[in-house]
Amino acid sequence: MAEEGITPQEKQPKKKQKKRQVLAISNTCKNCGHTLLLDQRFCQNCGSKRMYNRLNWRNLFEDFVERFLNIENHFLKTFIGLFKKPEDVIVGYINGLRKRYIPAFSYFAIAITLSGFYSFVLRQWFMDTYLKAQAFGNTSGNTEFQMDFTKELLNNVMEYQAVISFVYVPVLALISLLVFWNYKSYNYVEHIVIHLYLYSQVLIVTSIVQILFLWSPVISSVLNLIVSLSSFIYGAYVLKKVYRINTASIILKTLLFFVVGGFIFMVLIIVAGFIFFKLGMLDGFIEMFKMEVDKQRALQEAARAIKDSVSVDSTRMLIEKVKDTIFPK
Repeated sequence: MAEEGITPQEKQPKKKQKKRQVLAISNTCKNCGHTLLLDQRFCQNCGSKRMYNRLNWRNLFEDFVERFLNIENHFLKTFIGLFKKPEDVIVGYINGLRKRYIPAFSYFAIAITLSGFYSFVLRQWFMDTYLKAQAFGNTSGNTEFQMDFTKELLNNVMEYQAVISFVYVPVLALISLLVFWNYKSYNYVEHIVIHLYLYSQVLIVTSIVQILFLWSPVISSVLNLIVSLSSFIYGAYVLKKVYRINTASIILKTLLFFVVGGFIFMVLIIVAGFIFFKLGMLDGFIEMFKMEVDKQRALQEAARAIKDSVSVDSTRMLIEKVKDTIFPK
């Protein structure tokens, strides 16, 4: 039986007591300011959990498990839903469903974060291994140049990956709007939502595969190829579900998507190349090409000089031989 005037918390060891009593109990919600009763563990206004203990490794891990590994959490619901019933997630969000699944831009942010983490790890510890695996079996004489060029290209792509993704999604939405012009179901902004979910799902799966198999560039490359090919099938599957069309129609729309998309991306690449050139962002690539051209030219001139020298020496020796035969000493 507890002594009079002493609470159970006060009887606990000082170490535990210190951890549990760091945060003062507030009668208002920390998130929305709504008034809370003493026995309320969750806010009736916004649903936030009332925090009693100071942040430590244990409750940080518990928060992570609750948010990402719990089968009832929004991330897993969204991730699984985009495979099982993508129309529920995407069309539901477009029609106003905001609580059951993660919003489109939040899901996109998670995908960008995962992709950025993969890029950081690759650039810091696995770039050379990756490049050597890519150059394996290359018998041409400019393997070193190709590795330097690939490294420079990858570094630039990874550095501007978030910007590229932000541009890529609206372009996909524009292509989709043109391809499905005869279906008046969704406007351009709604097409952006469709491709935010679609692109994010593909990026999340790709990033997870890349992170798990960073230790083996060969396996990673093979799996990335499989994922890339599967992403086209998955994209057609999502659009089929969202537009509720039959298989023949989605096959035709997919082919049209490639045609329209190829033309638009070709125009964008030309425009982007011109802009990058004017801004000086291609100076590194141009300098590398110049160095490689100068190197190849020097090798050709050296080979020509050696050939000419051998030819002159051979002719001189032949003449001397003929002279000795005709006019022996």
